[in-house]
Amino acid sequence: MATWNAGLAIGIPLIDIQHQQLLDQLDALANALKAGKGEYELKSIIKFLEMYVNQHFRYEEQCMHRYQCPVARINQDAHQIFVDRMQLICQEIERSGATLALANQVQQELTNWFVSHIQMIDTKLKSSISG
Repeated sequence: MATWNAGLAIGIPLIDIQHQQLLDQLDALANALKAGKGEYELKSIIKFLEMYVNQHFRYEEQCMHRYQCPVARINQDAHQIFVDRMQLICQEIERSGATLALANQVQQELTNWFVSHIQMIDTKLKSSISG
């Protein structure tokens, strides 16, 4: 699991809090899948993730646009890739239920992607705001 740590902070408090909450929920989804949790719990986590991902991505994209961040378009495209992957995984959860394979897929394709995205793209926003 990817645990939030100071190395993932980009220095913008609201975005850092949102990143931490998203990582926590991705971990909760992977753990629920590993534990074979029921449909209700899985759907609850997924619904929260879908809502929160959309809210966070929209806010972050607005910030990048407002501060003319040079990676704004790359960030927007990357967000769409994440949303598409998440939708495919959620569809597979609907079909197959909680499985260890899906837990690993959440970890590899969503959580690891998200951590990498923070480190490679989101960090560029801070220099746009302070520069």
